[in-house]
Amino acid sequence: MTLNQLLYFQKIAAMGNMGKAAKALHISQPSLSVSISNLEKELNLSLFHRNGHNLELSAEGEQLLAHAEAILADLQAAQLHMQSLSANRDILIRIGCISPVLWEHLPRMVRAFLSRPENRKMKVEFITDNTVPLIAKLRDGYCDFLICSASDEDGLCQTELIAEPFVLLCPPDAYVPQSWEDLFACSVIGFQKQTAAYYEIYDMLKPYGIEPVYGHIAPDEASIASLVAHGFGYGICPHVSLLKNYNVQIAPLPLPNKGMVRRIYVTQLASRPPVGAAQRFLKYLMASAGPDKQEAPFTGALL
Repeated sequence: MTLNQLLYFQKIAAMGNMGKAAKALHISQPSLSVSISNLEKELNLSLFHRNGHNLELSAEGEQLLAHAEAILADLQAAQLHMQSLSANRDILIRIGCISPVLWEHLPRMVRAFLSRPENRKMKVEFITDNTVPLIAKLRDGYCDFLICSASDEDGLCQTELIAEPFVLLCPPDAYVPQSWEDLFACSVIGFQKQTAAYYEIYDMLKPYGIEPVYGHIAPDEASIASLVAHGFGYGICPHVSLLKNYNVQIAPLPLPNKGMVRRIYVTQLASRPPVGAAQRFLKYLMASAGPDKQEAPFTGALL
């Protein structure tokens, strides 16, 4: 069964006449008749009832028509989608990202890029999610590239963009725990399991024989900071800029804390690198990335 046969079958079903269908399809009537006859032989079914020059769908033909229309509709949607990609690739940038990079880093970089005279007609589409679903969207063609956490999936090229040390968030005026044992004796707010940060913290503590125990769970840094500010407990999260908006103490993690840094990567498909506007923005982004890397653990004074 071929797409042409399904298209021919659909047209005959719509027009009810082999000659009219052949004319509409711009092929000869004998060629159309042979194609449908071969389809019926392949399926071992009679798809039409012949009534003189007119053709009416059989019960089996009605069922095939439903399948054919769905297949051809999907084909048309794919064609339109790919044509839109071709038409927009010089002005549209589709970025998939985890939500923390949209709080400050990415908007600042995009705004600076778009402010250049040659880029003012460009448009940006932001798609946010956790890393695993974002990678699926990248593979399906809905994003040009991602800014997300590390992944060991095949076929990806990842380049580090941001490195943020993890810090301890303490409620206002609360005691600052000096050891991991003291910390986890208190109520601690953790990331949801579907987030990369949950596993990053777990993997970083595992070499020290420390297993985190959480009293509450939250989806992201902003939620954790808000809960800490309202006295739900302590929090462990990357040192992101929005923490300054919450009434919390920001302290270094208890020792040992070597290597406790959240890394965010530009992620591309090895088989389909970005083109057009997305490629130009990605070059600009990587050239401007340096100042946002903070390799050393946070050792600053309480904030």
